[in-house]
Amino acid sequence: MTAGKNWNWKGDLMGGASAALAAVPVELVYGLFAVAPLGSVYANHGLRAAVWGCVLGGLLGAVFRCTGGMLTGSRPATGLILGALASSLLHHPDIQSARDPLALIFILLLSCTAFAGAMQWLFGVARVGRALKFVPYPVLAGLLCGVACLMTLSALRPIVGVGNGTPWSNVFGVWHPLSAIVAFVTLAVCVKGPKLTKRIPGVVLALFVGTAVHHALVALFGVGMLGSTSGHIDGLVPELSVLQGLREFGPAMLIDWVPTLAPFALSIAAFASLETMLCLSSIESATHVRANGDRELRVQGLANLLAGSFGATPAVGNLSRVVMNVSTGGRTPVSGLAYAAVMALVALVAGHWVGLVPSAVTAGILLFYANAMVDDGVRRLVRQVMRQRSQFAPEQYRTLLVNVTVVFLVALVAVFGGMMKAVGVGVVAAVVIFVHSSMKPPIRRVYACKNCRSLKVRTPAHMEILEAEGGRIAVIEVDGTLFFGTADRLAVEAERVASEASLIIIDMQRVRDVDPTGARTLLQIARKLRGKKVRVAIAGAPRLIESFLTAMGLSVEIPVTDWHADLDVALECAEDELLAKHGVDDCHATVRLSETALTAGLTPMQVDILSGYMNRRVLASEGRVFGQGDAGESVFVATDSVVDILIPLNDGRQKRVASFAPGIVFGEMALLEGKPRSADAVVKGPSAVLELARYRLDEIMQAHPEIACQVLHNLSVILAGRLRLTTQALRLQAEG
Repeated sequence: MTAGKNWNWKGDLMGGASAALAAVPVELVYGLFAVAPLGSVYANHGLRAAVWGCVLGGLLGAVFRCTGGMLTGSRPATGLILGALASSLLHHPDIQSARDPLALIFILLLSCTAFAGAMQWLFGVARVGRALKFVPYPVLAGLLCGVACLMTLSALRPIVGVGNGTPWSNVFGVWHPLSAIVAFVTLAVCVKGPKLTKRIPGVVLALFVGTAVHHALVALFGVGMLGSTSGHIDGLVPELSVLQGLREFGPAMLIDWVPTLAPFALSIAAFASLETMLCLSSIESATHVRANGDRELRVQGLANLLAGSFGATPAVGNLSRVVMNVSTGGRTPVSGLAYAAVMALVALVAGHWVGLVPSAVTAGILLFYANAMVDDGVRRLVRQVMRQRSQFAPEQYRTLLVNVTVVFLVALVAVFGGMMKAVGVGVVAAVVIFVHSSMKPPIRRVYACKNCRSLKVRTPAHMEILEAEGGRIAVIEVDGTLFFGTADRLAVEAERVASEASLIIIDMQRVRDVDPTGARTLLQIARKLRGKKVRVAIAGAPRLIESFLTAMGLSVEIPVTDWHADLDVALECAEDELLAKHGVDDCHATVRLSETALTAGLTPMQVDILSGYMNRRVLASEGRVFGQGDAGESVFVATDSVVDILIPLNDGRQKRVASFAPGIVFGEMALLEGKPRSADAVVKGPSAVLELARYRLDEIMQAHPEIACQVLHNLSVILAGRLRLTTQALRLQAEG
């Protein structure tokens, strides 16, 4: 999205500036995650690298034309991954032997950022943005819950006023109890701030209120009762960068660390890409403009590649800042420029004031964001598993239990094993969930067609034949993916059904994919059942799946006449064949008026009188009896051809909703209601229909009231019968 003649520059400036002000206290918290293992001496470096990442993210996003409304910044997950990398590097012999170990570690953290940016760019080139949207929810939720737990743990020591390096066994010997008051006041303002004022973001208000409370308590009780303050931001551009590391340590040395950095960089790239997809979904919902996820990954990847090279830690899509930006009016990359400018101004002008912010305040803000990372979906899942078991079927409850288990497993690994292992467990869990969902039984339902019919309405005599013989037609509805893990279930079910059926229709309209094993299984089913004198027909297979099955040789065993567009057509053909075996051809039979349900109960003389009031309309091939919207002034009787009832679709096609064999009455609803026709009625071939107009029925009512009453009674019976069939179909669908 670029600026045009209707560009709302005020919205962009306000959106970017508001998001920047709200981001400052957050960057104070997240900026320390990556450098926490390096001690307080590197706190200033961590804060500057985080803010510098936000500034470069806004600037480079505008230069590379990022998605309008997108803002980037530090995220706890990426900071924790860098922190885990820093911890592992501290104990490495090559690091310990370096002339400046901490500087080398920090430069390797920046190198990991650049490396992650390159990977994110490759993600965009490989077009994996769409795939990332389909990461299973329990895996993503588990990772976020793990990050929330780690954030909470990192806040516990500052809450009681001690440093993060203090052993837990010594905490209560050196703690500062009043720091807890500052932390919980800050947390309370974060929660209640939006209700107090809409003009100041809750976190910004909490920053000022918490800091004021801290210094007021210092004035009353002294420094000894409260914890320390945060490190200050001494400038904007970091002192260390990858480019400086290349000069100081040499390219060869940094290249040697690539295998060590690669898994951490890959994890950061994956997290950054997921966060970006979430942000794009929010932007699309607010602006109603479809974003290009792969392009945004390339833009952010290139930005992080450059940012890491020039001394910044990762800046990725930040949902809270995006929401604030877009809701305030930010719509173009110009909002990113405003965001970068305000962040830089705060660092340059007020950076030294950051040192007044107590650690307890940042801990309170950290608790607020940790709680926000555990979304309502996780809470709802836990509540359902713990308290609402009786409301779910056993299979549904097992599915819920599996999902909750995955959430907690990934979160626990993140807390006790580290973020890297949690990412690995998440990948494995995603595969397990995919296989579990794909391995579900492919059979949706199986039924004989004794009480299930096509949409074709037939005469009562023909319906009696179908009710008696319909059990010879069976339908197997297949659902999901037909692959090596599920195809055998279909083979077993088909063999079981074949013991009672002479025709098996495999309904594949809900099949999403078929692999070679699934295609081979279908071929073997058709071949084996043919030896038992049982035919197999395919209905509703999507075009791509049908082409694949044909290419795999299934058309050799199942002739083209047994491939049907949908289940209704397949059922109609099966019914026609069944009736033909009993000497009935109701597709082309000529039916006299006396043989129709309209004249039931009338004497031959009364039928002749009724016939005199009816008009015979001759129609050519594919002729239309009436159209949607036409006045409903007549009832019709098909005499020698099938009549289809069609409704038009938005894409120009038509959908059949009913079909009437010769001898069937149709169009009676509009006649009785006096409303326009709701569909088209079309004959399949050259035909004639008998028409009884409303005004002619009124004439019969005057001249032959007994005939008119019987006709109306017959129409009521016809409608009742169709309602009963509809009820049976709905019951069967509900049972499936």
